[in-house]
Amino acid sequence: MSAETAARFVARQCGSNEQPSTSGSGVQLLVGKDTVVSGLAAVCTHLARQSPRQANLLGATPELQAQVAEWLAWASSELTPLMDDKLAKLNEHLLSRTYLVGTSATLADLVIYALVHAAAVGFPAAQTLHFAALLRWVDLLQNTEDRAGFMTPRLELAKPRYVAPPPPPPPAPKAAPAGKEEAKGADKAAPKADAPAAKEAGGKKEGGKEGAKKDAAAAAPAAAAAAAPAAAAAKEGGGKKEGKKEAAAGGAAPKEGGKKEGAAKEGGGAAKKEEEEATIDMLDCRVGRIVKIDKHPNADALYLEEIDVGEEKPRQVISGLRNFVPLEQMQNRLVVVVCNLKPAKMREVMSYGMVLCASDEGHTKVDPVLVPEGVPIGERITVEGFTGEPPAELNPKKKVLERLFPDMKTDAAGVPVFKGKAMATSKGPLTSTIPNGWVR
Repeated sequence: MSAETAARFVARQCGSNEQPSTSGSGVQLLVGKDTVVSGLAAVCTHLARQSPRQANLLGATPELQAQVAEWLAWASSELTPLMDDKLAKLNEHLLSRTYLVGTSATLADLVIYALVHAAAVGFPAAQTLHFAALLRWVDLLQNTEDRAGFMTPRLELAKPRYVAPPPPPPPAPKAAPAGKEEAKGADKAAPKADAPAAKEAGGKKEGGKEGAKKDAAAAAPAAAAAAAPAAAAAKEGGGKKEGKKEAAAGGAAPKEGGKKEGAAKEGGGAAKKEEEEATIDMLDCRVGRIVKIDKHPNADALYLEEIDVGEEKPRQVISGLRNFVPLEQMQNRLVVVVCNLKPAKMREVMSYGMVLCASDEGHTKVDPVLVPEGVPIGERITVEGFTGEPPAELNPKKKVLERLFPDMKTDAAGVPVFKGKAMATSKGPLTSTIPNGWVR
């Protein structure tokens, strides 16, 4: 895209009626009757100074103003003509940032967006993954700063598609072991084999009744003499019987244990079923704005934030972003807050929510997910197909958040998704600075 087109785009965004033009020395702008401003950076800076958005466009602090000026100088000298290595530098810079400078669009974003827009739209499919952060940034600006469609054609990012996995095959029926069937047959046959012996024993018993009477009369004196030893033997036998009872009682214990084990298995099945029912609509994720932020008094890696999520007063939330995002980039930032976590104390300070962030695979880059401009404070994040109402407070023992994390990711364009479906607002999907990462 030409420098003149970029300057005209900036003039429109600044609400100026002045029309930059091109001469032999490059872009120029006639100011008044006889003053000419020349050069892309100088022309765009002049236009921004006439805009009501001057402070945001040029930078609110001397440090930000210097960074904006540096990017404008780089764009004027390095992006005309446009080369792939320059686009790669932009992509690398935007991997961990929402905008080129600061926490909102500046003049640097507007100028460079206009210069690279045509190249971004014309990327072949094979290159889109290599420039995912750059494409995310172009898409963000065309849907916020360039809603009127000054730059055409529009960039159309591929929407993620969820393909359901095939159902698992049914389990094979279990065959009964052959040994058990043989044992059952042997048990049934045993009583029949013993029947003749029982009859024979019965016959002997009947036939011996008369002889037994005579023997008993003759053995009476001997029985009296043996009474004392017999009593002792009886006591000893009683002890053995008691021992058998105890052994029998001991043998019953494994049966009880077996019942308990079976109950535990049934309980495990119920828990597994409960795990399968965790869905994204169980999280109460709402749009909020950080109205105050400080360093945590007792931890070097934590921020202490007050976030307006549309309630009577801001929520106090602690986040571990201090090593990843500068404090000035967090102030007044739109974020997504998980509001129905159980309040927790972190280093002696209570936290009443969690800032939803995108992270790369190695957790070396972490950045809050990005909310489209114009989304009302307190609006709940939605995912297509999940319309349930979240509980007022999640039960930590059920580990709902931990079970949802494996399906919460960012796609190739940095859009946060759950099972392939975009996490969205009324103004469009959430985005992030980290493609192909995780949402935590």
